[in-house]
Amino acid sequence: MQWYLSALTESDIEQILLIEKISFKQPWSSKLFHEELSSRDAFDYVVKLDCSDKPDEVIAYLCSRITGSEMSILRIAVAPECRNSGIAFWLLNRCFEIAVTKGVTSVFLEVRESNNAAVALYSKLAFMPVGKRPNYYSETGEDAIVFMKKLS
Repeated sequence: MQWYLSALTESDIEQILLIEKISFKQPWSSKLFHEELSSRDAFDYVVKLDCSDKPDEVIAYLCSRITGSEMSILRIAVAPECRNSGIAFWLLNRCFEIAVTKGVTSVFLEVRESNNAAVALYSKLAFMPVGKRPNYYSETGEDAIVFMKKLS
């Protein structure tokens, strides 16, 4: 499977919503993704398949914001059929490379305590836990772990 990175556009939102609904207990709406695109601080990318039978199919996405030297990851998800293939690791590393060129020196994100796959991924990428947000996820009351990564 070959894939490539592309800036998120309005034409990607319909495909993203399919992944979003499967991936999150409280999925973002189409309106929220459109608002994200209009934010001047938005730093949003998709991963698309590079093959003839499914050209331009979105298989992963990342929504984040860059403010000064900090990047905050708001959303990241991979299509279920493409998980455990290294796409999220690749997507994050590519976005970090681009972010460094924009002066970003640190990245922050929150993740559910129970999301073992995400915690393992972020640990593999040298994120460090720096805090906890009690009852962060309103639908379950679950805490969020705050992670931070320094970029060079």
